[in-house]
Parts: sequence; C-alpha cells; structure tokens
Amino acid sequence: MVHNNMMYLILKERHYDSIENSYDIVESSNDIDKINDKLRGHQLINDNKNISFSIVRYESPLLLTEEVA
Repeated sequence: MVHNNMMYLILKERHYDSIENSYDIVESSNDIDKINDKLRGHQLINDNKNISFSIVRYESPLLLTEEVA
C-alpha cells in the first residue's frame, strides 16, 4: 500500500573507529519494490567493509487544514 506522504530512503552509513559514524541519503522512492532493488544494487557493488546501506521509511508530517477541538 503506497501512501502519498510515504517515502523510503536508502542511508549510507560510514563506520569510523575514533569518531561518530556519518550518514548520507543516497536514494529515495515511494515504491518499496524499487527501493529494495536499489538497496540490493548498492550492497552488491559495495566492497568497503566500513560502509553499510539500509532502508528507512520516512513519513512526512500531517498538515492540518482545520483546527481540531
């Protein structure tokens, strides 16, 4: 089920020994099948053991158009 305000992000996490890990968004899509395919692609071509990829679901906040009592 696809929601208009639902997005999937692929995060690239770089692991360090002496400082906190860093994160970058490398892909995004509203289609879960497409983002899973892209994740597999990133994982297949990644040969750096200090880098990992994962999917995060992002849902944008609701915008209220009327005051709720």
